[in-house]
Amino acid sequence: MFARSNKYNLFERSKVSISEIDKELKVELAVLGGLDIFTNAHVLGVANNTSKICEAMGLNHDLSKQCILGAYMHDVGKIKIPSDILQKTGALTDEEFEIMKMHTVYGYEICMRYDQFRYLAPIARYHHENLDGSGYPDGLTDKQIPEEAKLIKIADIWDALTQRRQYKEGYKASKAAEIILSDVKKGKTGSKYLYFLLLCIIDEYSVKNKGNEKELREAKEHLMDLKDLDKIYKKIYDRGYSDSLAKKLKRYELPAGYDLSANTNLLSKTNQKIETLTKVIKETHEEIAILKKRCREAKRLIKFKEEWNVRLFGRRV
Repeated sequence: MFARSNKYNLFERSKVSISEIDKELKVELAVLGGLDIFTNAHVLGVANNTSKICEAMGLNHDLSKQCILGAYMHDVGKIKIPSDILQKTGALTDEEFEIMKMHTVYGYEICMRYDQFRYLAPIARYHHENLDGSGYPDGLTDKQIPEEAKLIKIADIWDALTQRRQYKEGYKASKAAEIILSDVKKGKTGSKYLYFLLLCIIDEYSVKNKGNEKELREAKEHLMDLKDLDKIYKKIYDRGYSDSLAKKLKRYELPAGYDLSANTNLLSKTNQKIETLTKVIKETHEEIAILKKRCREAKRLIKFKEEWNVRLFGRRV
């Protein structure tokens, strides 16, 4: 993993308990009653990505809670978008897209109705703004866009790219990073929050691969036992049962009725498992290598003077 320099820790570092925040959010969100938008997989995905970025950055509890709550609320305006547009499996027409874009304004209006959510209204409104002014609904530029909205924008895009939708399959993480970096180079978004998200994604892939590698080692050990049993059973079928073969079988705790056919089936399944795990581990190693490259690129693209030497979040709760 890349070293995380102390100069990135702009906030007081304190352990953030995401489970604790989650309980608090559920209490606060209860005021919205039956808005089933919060059970939507995308909203949960964006909240999860947001929590990863917050933890990687070392944001304190209150800032993390603010961002994660903003992630839950970012698409709340979609409850006012007609379902035939929201659930459309094909590309939206220009007219339909204009209607879809209004979810940012509707989300702002919904947040403004509740005193405890008013400070989140800018996140709902501005999470589709671009640094170069080409976003919507207001065409804001870099410094006009709240940092919370910039953070959630990355969490939002990442989930949209990597998750399967009714109209597309999800991209690999490396491809999603490439697409977002393309927008960074075009001046549409910054790379700071992508960098921190990639640190988490790489960690997750590494942990997953370690688990797969452990499972592969165990499968190979099991295969050796199965091959040994296969030899024993073949000798029994060829020569008959003997005391020496009985002693060899006693080394294994075998279920009743276990015989050559059962062992042959397990041999086949274990070989298949080893082949699958070997392939998955190889592909994951390759993905991690690409992600590390993308992460280094994202780090290089951070505009240190313009992005780091400023107070990131204007409102501290």
